[in-house]
Amino acid sequence: MRTILITGATDGIGLALSQLYAQRGERLVLVGRRPLEELDRRLFTLATYCRVDLSHPDCAEAIAAWLDARGIAALDLVIHNAGLGYVGAIAAQPEDNLRALVDVNLWAPITLTHRLYERVRAAQGRFVFISSVAAAIPAPDYAIYSATKAALDGFVHNWRTELRAAQSGVTAQLIHLGATRTNMHAKSGADPAALGWERFPPPAEIARKIAKTIAGPAAPATIGLGNRLVYWTGRKVPQLMDRLAPRRQLSGSARPRPAGQAHCVITGAAGGIGRALMFAFADAGYAVTGIDRDAARAAQTQAELVDMGRPAQMLVADLTNAGDLQRLASELAALPPADVLVHNAGISCVGPFVHSPIRQQRSVVEVNLLAPLALTANLLRQGGLAAGGTVVCVSSLSHFVGYPGAAVYAATKDGLAAYARSLRIALSSQGGRVLTVYPGPTRTAHARRYSPDNRREQRRMAPDRLAGQILAAVVRRRRILIPGMANQLSAALGYAAPTLMQALMRRALYEPLARLTETRE
Repeated sequence: MRTILITGATDGIGLALSQLYAQRGERLVLVGRRPLEELDRRLFTLATYCRVDLSHPDCAEAIAAWLDARGIAALDLVIHNAGLGYVGAIAAQPEDNLRALVDVNLWAPITLTHRLYERVRAAQGRFVFISSVAAAIPAPDYAIYSATKAALDGFVHNWRTELRAAQSGVTAQLIHLGATRTNMHAKSGADPAALGWERFPPPAEIARKIAKTIAGPAAPATIGLGNRLVYWTGRKVPQLMDRLAPRRQLSGSARPRPAGQAHCVITGAAGGIGRALMFAFADAGYAVTGIDRDAARAAQTQAELVDMGRPAQMLVADLTNAGDLQRLASELAALPPADVLVHNAGISCVGPFVHSPIRQQRSVVEVNLLAPLALTANLLRQGGLAAGGTVVCVSSLSHFVGYPGAAVYAATKDGLAAYARSLRIALSSQGGRVLTVYPGPTRTAHARRYSPDNRREQRRMAPDRLAGQILAAVVRRRRILIPGMANQLSAALGYAAPTLMQALMRRALYEPLARLTETRE
């Protein structure tokens, strides 16, 4: 008899999985947020049901405490099934709902995996992550959902590489589903009748297929022939899928640009790439507004630009603070609308995932993914983006080549890239543009801090050169920029031969990072 933990166990696919494994005589740990008295007592009891809201910051500790109280020291299988959705215009999604999707769909699996890893290792068990084909397609009507699932995929792909290197006996499996006949569609704001909901397979059928997949090797899987075709096309022929995506009229107001100087807003603007972007856009005739949490460096950057006769200002804000993000949106709405908005701010946390500080990993999610999603939606609501403006999302070359040893960082950059695809389609109705940038190693303090080997630092691209390429791509209204021939070749290899690239990145990055972590400990 195995011990199996299932999140999102009270409804839909999670409930069907719970019923299936109960019939097979497995010991169950069922996680959900509904009161126990509302559930079927034949399945949900004080001995099997752990009531936890996965959007709560302490959800992992609450589940661990529940397991400790019942003496459950080993878990054979953890199925991360819980998920939230939202269907509607990007600007119309309430910020608390946006945050809940990031927390439940992405952060809960990450923090639970981190907290429960030793219990799964004790059983030489498996983590299963239920994802969606939406991770591979542009989805202007459910952009945040798509982004969180793409981020989850990125996390699992990179963490699997770490697990293979560590040879701990723990495995991780990613399973993609398509539309299923559950209540999630209606809860997300969709009209089931308009979707043809009755055509979707029922949860019990999908649960049986998931269980069959789990019983086999821990390889990634997509359930259903049609879903496999959609996922493959979205991943391998993204331009075709982007053209096929439905266009919608963007809600929210885009203000006409006032006559005179164009305006560029840049996050993470006091150092590194962001600072170089401030000077590049200022030299090109833009009034520039930077955002950074380092007040001293922000003031220095602003002073240098002003001394050169460039119109520049800095807004000091911590992008991990929800209140600061809301204040930023209001302050930016009082300025001329942004002709260019650059989501550049980013942080990292490197080393084997299971040994990394989980609070630092949370900050990575907040700065790299949650902040751009929330700030964009707020600006769209308040008319902070000019009609015909451009949003620049600075992702990472890791989107193509992976980044084992920084699995959460890679996840956030994959999520941002997916969001950019959806946003590009949403903004096109007003003539807006989105540029996604995939920079490789850059000669910055950030790169020096997190790289396991800085002996070849001079080979990295200089920030001012990268900034110049981004500016040129904005002017040319490009959709994608992979700066530098070496980075383009690496991206092509990662695209054509992902297994080979994973092996190369494990040797070049993960193993040195793991050794460095052991030395520091």
